[in-house]
Amino acid sequence: MHRPKQHGWLLRVASKVLKTFLLSLFGLLVSLLLAGILEWLPLINLLLNLLEQSLPKAIALVLCLVGVAVVLESLR
Repeated sequence: MHRPKQHGWLLRVASKVLKTFLLSLFGLLVSLLLAGILEWLPLINLLLNLLEQSLPKAIALVLCLVGVAVVLESLR
């Protein structure tokens, strides 16, 4: 039986990093929503501060990793 072509290791790592990043972002947003419903202001401030400071850097890092993986996979 014919096996499909396996992707490179960098593309597999990049997809796992992207999946983990999106799941953690979803969990953070659910926590923020629940803190807003329960009106727990210290947690809301902490989560918003965390999102404000680390989210742009994390997005840039993940997008660069995925971009490099896609380019290297297309060259392969």
